[in-house]
Amino acid sequence: MPLARGAYVDAEAWAGLSPMSAHAVRARAALPRLAPRFALSHASAAAVHGLPRLAPWPERVHVTDPEARTTSTRVRLVRHAGPLDEVDVAEVQGLRVTSPLRTALDLAHAEEHREAVVALDALLHRGLAERPVLEERLAGHHRRRGRAAATRALAASDALAESPGETLCRLVLAELGAPVPVLQQGFVVGGRRVRVDFWFAEQGVVLEFDGHEKYAGQRLLRGRAPADVVVDEKRREDALRRLPEVRGFVRCRWWHLVEPSRLRALLVGAGVPCR
Repeated sequence: MPLARGAYVDAEAWAGLSPMSAHAVRARAALPRLAPRFALSHASAAAVHGLPRLAPWPERVHVTDPEARTTSTRVRLVRHAGPLDEVDVAEVQGLRVTSPLRTALDLAHAEEHREAVVALDALLHRGLAERPVLEERLAGHHRRRGRAAATRALAASDALAESPGETLCRLVLAELGAPVPVLQQGFVVGGRRVRVDFWFAEQGVVLEFDGHEKYAGQRLLRGRAPADVVVDEKRREDALRRLPEVRGFVRCRWWHLVEPSRLRALLVGAGVPCR
């Protein structure tokens, strides 16, 4: 199947790619047709760097052109205008791409709040940038439009978020007016230390986000079958419930975040107040 002029991919191989990988392949196919001054940027750079995204990956490839004065859109390409200093550009697998830090800042200026925080959380969690550096670079970013939104996104970001689902859950909790939870709170259970996603200390309630990755991702399966993961999670929950400080346990899935009233009902039922 065609991806770009003169670039083709095996349809069966394409169907087996994750959405992020598919967009990265699409970006790789588009870049050789452009002048050397261009760099993959925004969502396309995020795909190359492995920075997650909540929304579907775009059909168009995003690049930055330091010689452009305005952003323009073609059938398969979005060309952003903006300077590209040496520190803003990296080479990844032979591709000229904006650095992870510059990519996250571009997204913080251009994307809606949730997407921006997801990218910033991932950047901080992976140690690809420190918050003081982000704040300094944000102040000097070439785009003034969107700076206030980018500043809000950076203020809302947290390096302790381990997945886009945890980031979105934290943002939805804030929208619901729930108390600010402790992230990655540790407990000693059966002589070993375990962490929970969110801990409402005053109410004694644990909130865990259960995304698809927990039961299907190879990194978290660690060679176990999904059914074994479910059993292990149930044993872990039972052990946590037996702790005297834990008075409630809530499991949240994507379904609850799509319609926040569902999450509110779970929290209120467990004794966590919401506005």
